[in-house]
Amino acid sequence: MRRKSALEGGQKEADIMIVPLADVSFTILITLMVLTPVLLLTSKLHVNLPVAATVEPPQEKNISITITSDNVISVNNVIVSREELPNVLEETIRKNPKRLIYIRADQTTRTDAVMTIIGLVKRLGAERISIATIQR
Repeated sequence: MRRKSALEGGQKEADIMIVPLADVSFTILITLMVLTPVLLLTSKLHVNLPVAATVEPPQEKNISITITSDNVISVNNVIVSREELPNVLEETIRKNPKRLIYIRADQTTRTDAVMTIIGLVKRLGAERISIATIQR
């Protein structure tokens, strides 16, 4: 006793039409997306909020160390000698060790001069160090 399939018996096979289902689903989704903010913003309680002045927190500047091709060193555009450099950097870094220190060195500067300054900055407790370059 073989069972007859729906197609052999002449009956139509029931299927779900996906396109109208998707249309209805997207329509409901868009309706909810539009109405949700409106429903959340409308309130029966009316409150007059006080006006307050806000103060922007001061932006802390980065610490810039520049080394020229003549081995002249400046910290934040102030020229310092190699002997003064540790004291100036210690005072600057101690105020906020999380400030970014970026080192700008001329491309003809010896690598050991740059590495010496990086080592000094790390010993003084700096947490963020960057070497400035020009992007191509």
